[in-house]
Amino acid sequence: MSDDIEKEQTKAKLESLSKLIDRYAQSRVLPLLIPLAILALNAVLLLSAGELAGLLIYTLQVEMYWFTVILWAVIVWVLVSSTWLTGRLVKRYGSSFYKKEGVIELQEERVPIWVWITYVVTVLGPTFLSAFGIMPIRWALALALTSFGLFMLCVGKKHKEKALGAVLGGLCLAQAGLTAIGVRIPFADEDWVHAYFVTLMAYIVVNGLITAVAVHIYNRVMLRKIKELRLASERETNTSDS
Repeated sequence: MSDDIEKEQTKAKLESLSKLIDRYAQSRVLPLLIPLAILALNAVLLLSAGELAGLLIYTLQVEMYWFTVILWAVIVWVLVSSTWLTGRLVKRYGSSFYKKEGVIELQEERVPIWVWITYVVTVLGPTFLSAFGIMPIRWALALALTSFGLFMLCVGKKHKEKALGAVLGGLCLAQAGLTAIGVRIPFADEDWVHAYFVTLMAYIVVNGLITAVAVHIYNRVMLRKIKELRLASERETNTSDS
């Protein structure tokens, strides 16, 4: 009878430890700092591109055509670097943040192609519509933030980063709602690049930093509980052996 009770207790502890390890593994959020750094640099690049184009036009008397070329070249770079390049860098260097804690391989699932297509269309669509004055910037921002938030929820689930996806996705969806109901846009009185692109990236960077701090604290709590549970199990084992 006592053996059965001990087996049940051991099984319960192993299940509890397994859940803690799973939560710990799925809340390794520090690789998020890589895309956040790229987004911050891209925001600076956008601002610098505007200044450079203005210098070319008003100082060197370059045609307005080149202003448009430079601006859209930067926008394309921002979109590519924020998606493809970010993914490559995270894949290559993301694990280095937790090198001392060991490598944990999770069975990730592929994000369906239709999700990627929907995400790209629902971000680029409002971007172009607002750029040509067809859609108000406020609604374009709200739609883009909604798309990004839903995309992060999906990616978090598929890539086994549920805590990151839930927090960042939730914050962006909340930001989209606040934007839609009329909360003031930081650069509303500036040109389109500032009012839309810089604002969008600023929102994502700020929400990302909040997510990184909150989820990393949660990750440390999970790691501490794992260590405590292992120590308790070792003490019980030593006691029973003696």
